[in-house]
Amino acid sequence: MSLSCQSFLDIKPEDSLTTSSYYQTKQQINNALTALYAPLKGTALGENYLIRVIAPSDEGYYFSKVRIGPATISNSADDSDIYQVWQACYVAINYANNLLEGLEKSSTLDITTQNHARGEAKFLRGYYYFLLAQWFGDVPLHLDASKNANDGIRERKPVKEVYDQIIKDMTEADSLLEDQTLIRIGYAERVTKSAVEGILARVCLYAAGEPVNDTKRYKDALFWAKKLIASGEHALNSDFRQIFINHSQDKYDLKESIWEVGYSFVGSGSSQNASGVVGVYAGVAQTYTPMVNGVVSYDSGYVYGYEKVHPRLYNIYEAGDVRRDWTIGNYNYNNGIRTYLSPTQLWERMPAKWRREYESAQIRSEQRSNSTNFPLLRYSDVLLMLAEAENEVNGPTDLAYEAINQVRRRAIIPTKVVNTLLMTNQGSGYTSVPSITITGGGGIGLSILPTVVSGRVHLILRNQGNSYTSSPTISIGNQWQNNTYYSAGTQVAVASRLYNVTLAGTSTNTAPSNGSGSSSAATTGAVFTYVGPSAQVIAILSNQPTVELPMNFSKSTFRKAIQDERYRELAFEGLRFADLRRWGILVSTFKSLANDINGNSLSIPVAPVNLAVEALGPVNNISARDIFWPIPIRDLILNPKMAQNVGF
Repeated sequence: MSLSCQSFLDIKPEDSLTTSSYYQTKQQINNALTALYAPLKGTALGENYLIRVIAPSDEGYYFSKVRIGPATISNSADDSDIYQVWQACYVAINYANNLLEGLEKSSTLDITTQNHARGEAKFLRGYYYFLLAQWFGDVPLHLDASKNANDGIRERKPVKEVYDQIIKDMTEADSLLEDQTLIRIGYAERVTKSAVEGILARVCLYAAGEPVNDTKRYKDALFWAKKLIASGEHALNSDFRQIFINHSQDKYDLKESIWEVGYSFVGSGSSQNASGVVGVYAGVAQTYTPMVNGVVSYDSGYVYGYEKVHPRLYNIYEAGDVRRDWTIGNYNYNNGIRTYLSPTQLWERMPAKWRREYESAQIRSEQRSNSTNFPLLRYSDVLLMLAEAENEVNGPTDLAYEAINQVRRRAIIPTKVVNTLLMTNQGSGYTSVPSITITGGGGIGLSILPTVVSGRVHLILRNQGNSYTSSPTISIGNQWQNNTYYSAGTQVAVASRLYNVTLAGTSTNTAPSNGSGSSSAATTGAVFTYVGPSAQVIAILSNQPTVELPMNFSKSTFRKAIQDERYRELAFEGLRFADLRRWGILVSTFKSLANDINGNSLSIPVAPVNLAVEALGPVNNISARDIFWPIPIRDLILNPKMAQNVGF
């Protein structure tokens, strides 16, 4: 985003940020904080992290000819992506340590500036250690600034001890940032009290789950989630889709989107750009570049399409859930033209939360980058964390139900929708795309896209509509009417028969009934020549959607409901792999995907050969060792006190 209120984030870090005499003015503090936030948008924790590092899960898989590293869980100690995450986190941690030590020596800063800077530094140090603990487990703890090369020679601390330090840092940050709220600062790219409390809830859930299993932390997660919610500063955006449109349009939604990685794009070649790739690499592929007056025109924005969606994710959405066809594209592009997918085309789908078509024309014309922000914490996540923690501590109470049901109420249309279109006959002999007429049923919003292939009609359900009380009637093509002028070449349907008008004229009160040949002009007015059967379709309504969960779940059943709701709500936001790990079902979930790929799962067709190779990569590669990444070989060589993770 490129708003003036975030100018502190756009300042380039200065080489002298670590000098002991530096931290004396607000500008110097802002410069130091810029360096501390910068790794979140850098290549390691920005582009590579979003494209490859967190790509594989039961949400989707990385689709590219290059199948190495975390993208396919073919991890090795010399992998560059793994090393860059490690390096970026420790560089940022050293920035934080320098800033904290510098603040101790500062004699000119007012107490509010010092507290805010100290709070942000402590939180971000904790956050970078949180990333390290997730991916590497036991890691060295550096809580003071490096003075010489020997400072890096330290043993790894147990991952529980690392989490304890993270929680300590973030808890102190919560007090230091007491008055630093989203409402006060007006944008979501800087750490606020809400961000601290929401991320603390997440950290505590991770510490409570596998492989750390510090289960007392469930109570802490519940405390922090409740504290954030009790502030009254946050609420769900009523429109799920608008959350991500706002990201693409450089708009802040301070109620829902609590903390974001901020990107900005000023213009081609500008030194002020801090651009990202959200929606550029992972989205519905669009690489067609038509020429308009000799200039390349990116109509919907260039997207590489490096990630494909697992059909299992598509199938877990319930009838009337608006999140499905926004999270997962129900279309592809063919030579720049959007073509919609049929309900059976499940393996061809791509993520679509961030759609470049909503960016400004200037930014959309950039091929490799944009200014779309990435959410690190949303309010719906906090509600689901509260529900999960409450269930683990007290079982499925009213509080837990209300939290998850808030998320479901926003997502699911509470009326019957058109669930599927049953083509009882695709017809034959169609020479052009027929019109679609929808009548009856009592609902609104149903949208159907017709296409014709080899004379047969195919229908794509673009929008399921809502508020239906009975199945609407869907008429395909021109339906015969009396006393109507028909020109030659027009196609007309009469009940189950399709005709070409071969002699223009005005129809009489007698409809054509011939099952072959041509009607008589004396009888039917215009001459109707039989072509074949007309296309017929029946709209099948969904059952009445279940919006709110029934109040009779056991603790384990409610836990599974939370896992499924997080799957639906937070897909492609970088949380699924870690969720599966902390729930202790990472390897088993990946291995079960083989059944989907091979066509052995209900409602999922076998994967096309060209996609199956890519989809099977992480499934075949994952094993128990991949709970954590290997320690980078470079650091093993430089630090003789550090041992490698088991299995590498």
